[in-house]
Amino acid sequence: MLALVRLVVVGGIVLTVVYLSVSWFVISTRRERLEREWDAANPDGDPVARKAAVDDGVRAFRASAAYRALWLIYVLPAALVTAVLVVTGSN
Repeated sequence: MLALVRLVVVGGIVLTVVYLSVSWFVISTRRERLEREWDAANPDGDPVARKAAVDDGVRAFRASAAYRALWLIYVLPAALVTAVLVVTGSN
């Protein structure tokens, strides 16, 4: 039982670090793409309007299903460990 608790705690910490890293990378990549698109469409654009447009784009992306799918970083390993425990009959 103690090994399972250790697995859950350490696994949770590792998965949280992975989730935060991937989330940061995905948001950063999306922000860069939005900035490039804005610069291409508005070469002499207002910096304040650029920041607002990019922030709106990032906000919209965070509400999308693609961003929410990052929760699979937690769900898939937990489902796999649960399946292994059920199949092997470990307590």
